[in-house]
Amino acid sequence: MADTPEPELPLFIRAMDRLYQACLVVSGTIMVLISFFVAWGVYTRYVLNQGSFWAEPVSIMLVIQMTFFGAAACYRANAHISIDVLVRPLPEGSARWLADRFVDVLVGVLAIAMIWWGWGLVRTTWLQVYPELQQIRVGIVYLALPLSGIVTLLFVIERLLYGPRAGIETDY
Repeated sequence: MADTPEPELPLFIRAMDRLYQACLVVSGTIMVLISFFVAWGVYTRYVLNQGSFWAEPVSIMLVIQMTFFGAAACYRANAHISIDVLVRPLPEGSARWLADRFVDVLVGVLAIAMIWWGWGLVRTTWLQVYPELQQIRVGIVYLALPLSGIVTLLFVIERLLYGPRAGIETDY
């Protein structure tokens, strides 16, 4: 018997796969950078007796990015924090499917709120700068909120149209 090739995934799903991978790479890279920057701050403060002025604020800025893009990736992988005490007792089938889709719609509403109010936050803080790093605008850091909202909304649309992606789900 010849192996039958797997059918090619729709373009939208392949694009979401790439976007998911980008979120993972961004979040993982940021985690490594934060570890380095915090260690550098501790080294300069306690070994050199002159703390690095930039290590802590840059780490905080990066935590914002990691949190929002990591949360979007966790949603797609079904690895996000969830309280399923009401869904777990439901029998497999249409009731559970409907409850899962309701949760997806709620996440979509949250993503739209992130986009709307996040963009307002970016506009409000665009001209503000960080005291420690005058060249970085506060609004640039807060761009993570509406951008990750867009990413999350795309993942919600994918899940509503095609269902959860097999192979990336985790069961914690």
